[in-house]
Amino acid sequence: MYLTHLLYALFVGLGIAWLFGLALGTRGPWNSFFWFFFVIFLFSWGGGLWITPFGPTGWGVAWMPFLFMGFFVTLILLAATPRSARNRSAAKGKAIDTTNLEERAPVEREAETGIDVLFWFLIVFLSVVIICHYIWHPGHSLHWSY
Repeated sequence: MYLTHLLYALFVGLGIAWLFGLALGTRGPWNSFFWFFFVIFLFSWGGGLWITPFGPTGWGVAWMPFLFMGFFVTLILLAATPRSARNRSAAKGKAIDTTNLEERAPVEREAETGIDVLFWFLIVFLSVVIICHYIWHPGHSLHWSY
């Protein structure tokens, strides 16, 4: 079961990140394919585990919750991604505005640090959600009874 869940989330994450990367030319808010894939993968895995299973099954596991969560989170990430980051090819060759660069730099660094901290909290939270499912969810070998 664990391996099947992992494989479904992996295929959904890779497939959606690759599809949207080609179709829309986006790499998500982080402008990195790996982090875009990784967040979709973790949300797909965690959400696929906790949503009530529905749809067709493969290898004894309903795969629709994994796909649903992957698409849902991708749409949210794309909505949160600035348009300039989504269209990298159109941004090539344009001059960078260097006015007041010294004044903007500390504020931008603070904002980036805050976003980085929230990103890592998100990664830890999703990992805890996945682990908790395998520890406390009935039907798994790691379930502890009191």
